[in-house]
Amino acid sequence: MNRLIAIAFWIFAIWLIRRDTKSRDGISGATWIPTLWAAILTSRPLSMWLGVGGGIDTLEGSPLDRLFFMVMIGASLFVLSRRQIDWGFFISQNWPIFLFYGFFLISVSWADSPVSSFKRWFKDLGNVFVALVILTEKNPAQAFRAVFVRCAYLWMPLSVIFIRYFPSLGRHYLRGGALEPVGVTTQKNSLGVMVLVCGIVLLWDWFERQAATRLPGAAKQGKFDRYLPLIMFGLGAYLLHLCDSATSIVCLGLAAAVLSTVRFPLMRRRIGSIGGYALAALVLFFFLDWAFGIKEAVVGSLGRDMTFTGRTDVWRVLLDLKTDPIIGTGFCSFWSDQRYLSQLPDWIAFSAHNGYIETYIDGGWIGIFFLTIFLLVTAFRINAQLSFGNNVALIRFAVLIVTLVGNFSESHFGRMGPLWFMFLLSAIDPRSIPEPVMSEAHVSEDVSKDDAGNPLWLHTTAQIL
Repeated sequence: MNRLIAIAFWIFAIWLIRRDTKSRDGISGATWIPTLWAAILTSRPLSMWLGVGGGIDTLEGSPLDRLFFMVMIGASLFVLSRRQIDWGFFISQNWPIFLFYGFFLISVSWADSPVSSFKRWFKDLGNVFVALVILTEKNPAQAFRAVFVRCAYLWMPLSVIFIRYFPSLGRHYLRGGALEPVGVTTQKNSLGVMVLVCGIVLLWDWFERQAATRLPGAAKQGKFDRYLPLIMFGLGAYLLHLCDSATSIVCLGLAAAVLSTVRFPLMRRRIGSIGGYALAALVLFFFLDWAFGIKEAVVGSLGRDMTFTGRTDVWRVLLDLKTDPIIGTGFCSFWSDQRYLSQLPDWIAFSAHNGYIETYIDGGWIGIFFLTIFLLVTAFRINAQLSFGNNVALIRFAVLIVTLVGNFSESHFGRMGPLWFMFLLSAIDPRSIPEPVMSEAHVSEDVSKDDAGNPLWLHTTAQIL
């Protein structure tokens, strides 16, 4: 019976993804490169899917996984070589990204294992090349949505099937005997992040499709298209309930709030002010916490205490190790350095559970400085594009907020994961890549420049909303 359920699911999933692909204009077959990349980042390594094993050296990982990532990076570079990217201009426009990666490339030289650190650095840089395949499509927003919607259609239902019908694949048991639902991922927090990134794009895609049906002459949605997103949202909510990932729940709520703002006429007319409202809300929160201590009440409402499920103890132990405060230990080097691992208690499991502390450990205060520059420049650029009434900037803003908040309790900066990949997609300046030729069905304006020199494909919200 279980085998029949699995076979029926794969047939349905393939049909669903093919149907979705045919419904999208302005994307090419090259989007399967970032789809495969995102599919692995949102689930588990290819070696685990195929049962090949973890490789000889834990520093190097599985040879099959290394081969997969190298092939994907090589395929991305081949596609980009045919799309006439001005690499000098691209790097100059996205200097915060390359400043961040440039410093951590230098940090490889003082890592415990420079060769392994460099390989990890290059693989992480591959996120940029794969992201560019999406952004250089004729319709980059549609390609962005297609990649993660495909992952959602595949991994959300399969996670439920694994947990319910294939417990050896979908569940883990912790040392104390507690059940940990993992679905298609490797641990419950990863399951939460998978639902988070897929849920954000599913919601964005649903809003866009609903808006498109209100355009003059647009065909009405059938019942299947109308109810499918609701089913997916229900599966996502069920998985979040099972894994009880408070961080992913909070982040998905924040993203939904940002994306929903344009549904209200008052906020739609003030979309350019959303960044300012978000900053004001942050200042208000810190003031109320200082005056009334509301943070503890908020954390308690999520079923957590002020130790964030023991994370504060992890942070204290890691900071007490006194790694180099200026330059750190080198990119992704700490968790394979026996000098430090021998000083850690057994209950700390290869993560700082905080992206800011992880960056400090890797690169010291210099690494924190470059990360801060990266985040600030990205925030200012996204806020500037919001002033044009740009709903692509709105999803980028939502991803920025989620990344900033999510890194307080999980490590995503500079780590091969779906949220970091999605953030890099959002951080790359759209003006730095060749101007796409949008399909007539999607944009009713000529693709040209506005008075500020920005491509008009950045300003599609007015026609859709």
